[in-house]
Amino acid sequence: MKYSVHYYAKAIAEVVASKKVSAAQIERNFAAILKKNGDESRAGKIVREAERLLRRKDGTKKIVLASARPLKKSAKEILGGMLGSGDACETAIRPELIAGITVAINDEFRFDGSLKGKIDKMFG
Repeated sequence: MKYSVHYYAKAIAEVVASKKVSAAQIERNFAAILKKNGDESRAGKIVREAERLLRRKDGTKKIVLASARPLKKSAKEILGGMLGSGDACETAIRPELIAGITVAINDEFRFDGSLKGKIDKMFG
């Protein structure tokens, strides 16, 4: 480990934001640097941190809706006016929630309306 995840992510975010280099070139250079420094195993964490830094910079949000079973309505219908242009919305199936839904915004704020969350609060 030559550099921290945050330093790698900050460098990638700056290059991506500059729009002077193609995405393919960024990927090739990023992979080469990680290999040279022996940090390939941390690539996922670095990419997630770079995405978080870019979202913070441009003011967009990443919202993840998780439920125990597939949702009957689309995520956009459930969220209504919460999504702005450029915001990313994902859904996830997590059977361990038992029932209900969780909402995570930018991996920082989390609303837990799941049955599992309520049980954990009662007995946790």
